Amino acid sequence: MVNNKQLRWGLVLGTLLGVSACSNDIDPNAGLPTPTRGEADFTKYVAVGNSLTAGYQDGGLYREGQLSSYPALLAGQFKTAGGGEFVQPLFAEAQANGSGYLKLTSLTPTTGIVLPGAARGGQTTGGQLLLTKYSGANQNLGVPGIRMADIQRPGYGSVQGNAFFERLLPDNSTTTYLQYVSDNLNGATFFSCWLGNNDALGYATSGGVSPLTDEAVFNTNYTAMLNKLTENNRKGIVIGIPPVSVVPFFTTVTLPQLLAQVNAAVQQQAPGTPSITALVIQSPAAPGGVRATKSGDLLLLQPFISGEYNKIGSTSAGTGRGPYGLSATNPLPSQFVLDAEEVTLLNARIAAFNQTMKTGAEAKNIAYLDPGVLLTRAQQGITENGVTYNTTFVQGGIFSLDGVHLTPAGYALTANDIINTINAKYKSTIPTLNASRYRRVLLQP
Repeated sequence: MVNNKQLRWGLVLGTLLGVSACSNDIDPNAGLPTPTRGEADFTKYVAVGNSLTAGYQDGGLYREGQLSSYPALLAGQFKTAGGGEFVQPLFAEAQANGSGYLKLTSLTPTTGIVLPGAARGGQTTGGQLLLTKYSGANQNLGVPGIRMADIQRPGYGSVQGNAFFERLLPDNSTTTYLQYVSDNLNGATFFSCWLGNNDALGYATSGGVSPLTDEAVFNTNYTAMLNKLTENNRKGIVIGIPPVSVVPFFTTVTLPQLLAQVNAAVQQQAPGTPSITALVIQSPAAPGGVRATKSGDLLLLQPFISGEYNKIGSTSAGTGRGPYGLSATNPLPSQFVLDAEEVTLLNARIAAFNQTMKTGAEAKNIAYLDPGVLLTRAQQGITENGVTYNTTFVQGGIFSLDGVHLTPAGYALTANDIINTINAKYKSTIPTLNASRYRRVLLQP
């Protein structure tokens, strides 16, 4: 049996310096012009989107994340140029933990990197999470998990559908998300729309198990949403989908690193054993249903967080199965790996979705932002107000503990990217935020 107890720690953690944001009083807008609205009107801002819009982070939706959502941060800056109040469907203080979330509680290999957060802010019926209802005015319409493919599906907000959308609707409602958006656009003068991520990333984070949205369905639903949002010449911004190459969920654990760790453990126990050059994974399309890993395959973060990669090389006594992850009789599950061919398909689909959104935005003469530009630059590190951020898991400061969603600092950086795009398109002078005033990954007891 290979003892890989230290495996995940050798992969990414040496020291954890700067996991909390350094706070300073540098004003990023010192000397800038007085805020102006330009050709836009920020009187009533409505945000449409998925988990990123809702403020989801650390694998859950909870009050602190909602308060640091990029729409909430944008709305605060819009106020400097005539923007009004911004109403969000916040969890009450008594249920501040919301759906539950991950915490960084220890840096020792015995307790792991992340542990489940406190109790969920709702009840479970028949295995279905039921979050406490929110009714009334709402301007942050972000629904974690929603795809562009879902926006016209009746029943999506029912108990059998999406719990985060069900929370926003009356019981047994058949209202579609598109209709919900329409109902909450009354009086809106400006919008942001960040949909589409889950149409691609749901496929990616499942290792290619969940389906990719069909391009025709995406195009039809995006057109319907954009037509609704731009009624009466309403201005706004559409935000695209970042590539998987910038997301820690797909880049933290690499195949060469994992093989090196496995081989080191093997050599420690059985010196002279031939080097292992590949892992064995399930692959329904391959002969016999298994195949060896190859260059271009991406190992996913979730098995790293849960410790599954630590079990590579272990055997189950009496089962007759070979070493886990090293034998065709005991392969790694296919959902642990995004195949190189799946990466190629995914990148092409993301490019197609982004082109659809960009073309639609240009036709409506509204702003479009490719978030991959900022995140790609952040791979090498970006410095704002004396603080450096990058996309490294845990230490980088941009991505939260689920490896996909952002920290409050990451949402602040994203809000600044959106503001800069709005200013360029609409000739406004909305001030940016000091991202150093927002926390990064937080070590919690």
